[in-house]
Amino acid sequence: MTASRIPHLGVVVMVSAAAIIGFSAISAYVLWYTNDDVTKGAIVGTWQNVALLAFGFWLGSSSGGKVKDDAPSGKADDPVSVTETHP
Repeated sequence: MTASRIPHLGVVVMVSAAAIIGFSAISAYVLWYTNDDVTKGAIVGTWQNVALLAFGFWLGSSSGGKVKDDAPSGKADDPVSVTETHP
């Protein structure tokens, strides 16, 4: 198994899970027990934005931003890091 490259991965996962669980509980309460249509619409809109953000992150991370094990060389043929050389 390779080492994780995300610092404090456990903390990130736990805080994210707590946020999703907490907002889910609030959403359930608002959608089932209140009669305020504006607040219900805001909750649904927030979940739509979360879904769009998650999909965008998934799409972006699958198409770019891959972790490279080797460091950029700094040579002109290395597209990651290019340094100019003056004669």
